[in-house]
Amino acid sequence: MKEDFENVKRQVCIESVARHLLGQPIRGMFLFPGEKSPSVKLYPQTQSFFDFGRGVGGDVVKLWSHVRGCNNWDALREISALYGLSTGLNETDKKNIAKRIEEQEQSQRARRQAEKRARKLWASWVEHLKMQEEFYENLLKSPHIKPLSDPWCWLVNSKQMVSYRLDCLCGIE
Repeated sequence: MKEDFENVKRQVCIESVARHLLGQPIRGMFLFPGEKSPSVKLYPQTQSFFDFGRGVGGDVVKLWSHVRGCNNWDALREISALYGLSTGLNETDKKNIAKRIEEQEQSQRARRQAEKRARKLWASWVEHLKMQEEFYENLLKSPHIKPLSDPWCWLVNSKQMVSYRLDCLCGIE
């Protein structure tokens, strides 16, 4: 079994695995899933990596297990199936692993699309509330509404509610 790990480490380039799992590097470092700034640094000379955000490092198998959240044995099987390397696995195992990898990738794509939709919805709400706030402000400045009248008080209250909702959406407390 140890020879399977050595075989994978010898035949699979850590850069190839990193690009497959993490995408393109940003300023020489890779972005761990769910992070805003890159924290994974590759060392091609030694075929190793280090994740500065989590304090984890190792070889190509450890990188796979670290990103996918699986053990090293599962990582070995998944890498072997993906890159077509022969190990003690049978074809059924390879197909199951390839299917599981595809399902995980689909799940990641669906999560990214949901996050994108949520950001668009948030931006549209913020824009809508800003327009409402501007509308109330313009009405309050107009000469048609006398200060301290009932309509003026209602507009001030409505503007404050809109401003509060906008602050909540933007994370201002």
